[in-house]
Amino acid sequence: MRRGMHAHKAASTEPYKQELVNFRNTQYTGDFVMGGQHIAGIFDTGSFELLVRSTKCAACKHPTPAYDATKSATFVKNGTVVQHVFGSGPCISESGYDDVEVGPMKAKGQHIWEITQHQIPVMDQAKFAAIVGIGPHFAPGNSEKTLLMNYGVEEFSMCLERGSGSPGHLTWGAPSATKKAQMVSVPVEGKLHWAAKMSTIGFDKKATSFLDSKKRKTVDVNPCASGCAAIVDSGTSLIAAPTSALMQLSEQVGPIHEDCSNLHELPMLRFTLGDKHFELPPHAYVMRIQGAVMQANNIWDVLFFKPQLKKVNMCIPAFMQIDMNSQMGPVWILGMPFFRYYHTTFDRTNREMHFATAGNKCEVMPHSANKTALLAMGVNRAEDFDPTDIDIDAIIPPTLSSMLERQGKNSSGVVEI
Repeated sequence: MRRGMHAHKAASTEPYKQELVNFRNTQYTGDFVMGGQHIAGIFDTGSFELLVRSTKCAACKHPTPAYDATKSATFVKNGTVVQHVFGSGPCISESGYDDVEVGPMKAKGQHIWEITQHQIPVMDQAKFAAIVGIGPHFAPGNSEKTLLMNYGVEEFSMCLERGSGSPGHLTWGAPSATKKAQMVSVPVEGKLHWAAKMSTIGFDKKATSFLDSKKRKTVDVNPCASGCAAIVDSGTSLIAAPTSALMQLSEQVGPIHEDCSNLHELPMLRFTLGDKHFELPPHAYVMRIQGAVMQANNIWDVLFFKPQLKKVNMCIPAFMQIDMNSQMGPVWILGMPFFRYYHTTFDRTNREMHFATAGNKCEVMPHSANKTALLAMGVNRAEDFDPTDIDIDAIIPPTLSSMLERQGKNSSGVVEI
């Protein structure tokens, strides 16, 4: 491994706000420059390294411009080859170094991985060529500095506007004291990831009464009564959860009509991170499928709710399956739907995540734990009971499983996150 070539330009004292382009409410891409070439990337809080689709991948489809090391005056070859295993499939990557610029920030000799082979169907038509990891620490098994480290960025924020097709925003740098005062803080309990302890999750009880229509009794369902881990992950299109938990929640929420006609009757999904309370409305957990779904067999495999007939313009719950056990318990992934309702600041120095209620355009508003408080601020709108339109072919599954290949499980089958 090369050493001593990681000089960098420190981040500006003023935060840099980067707009993220929304592709069908499933992919949010930001532009950056690597080796003088403009690349579109997913900025992913669920991973650590910078992987880029390379022109060295002769068999790859290139729907967006790939990185060409031969056209870079600053590229330095390393040559180490590894396999990364993502939720959507494996890829073979070759190690190297190049200058990486995001807005005013520049890292010289940033460690990168060029994708030379892959079996990730979504990348064949994706609006991004790179996965830019912005996890809190070094990648498992890799001592090369991450982009955050080389930029000297200790805090950054992410929020996605709620309107269909609306952009997202990634702010590099600490929020102002005024914004921070409206946030609540939750400790990062993960050793590697932006992960918090989750002690409760379930739908509010107005939907549980029809579980037993004769006795009209409500049933408490809490799949995390014994503890769960929740990873806040900007690189996953939906919410991912253990199979057993999704079975419990599906009974609790009741039927969701395929014609999308009963979303106004559906409850809030409520959960606790650390000791702070959060909730998401149906807009966050119900999707209306669009696109050529008959061809999307690889995505149906990761979705928990599989309709009998695969057709367009149909509402189903927007959950994916991930069965992974961690030191904190079963793993949940709070993906893009979470960022549409909570402006989230990631704090590497204090090992905390800070959350504020997100306004319609991602304005920072005081954190509110329940619907009553949201209504008082005019945040909870009719649109919160509309489905999110999703192109199922463009869904990005969790990238978390990459660490299984690099790190492995301990003897009890637990993956340290």
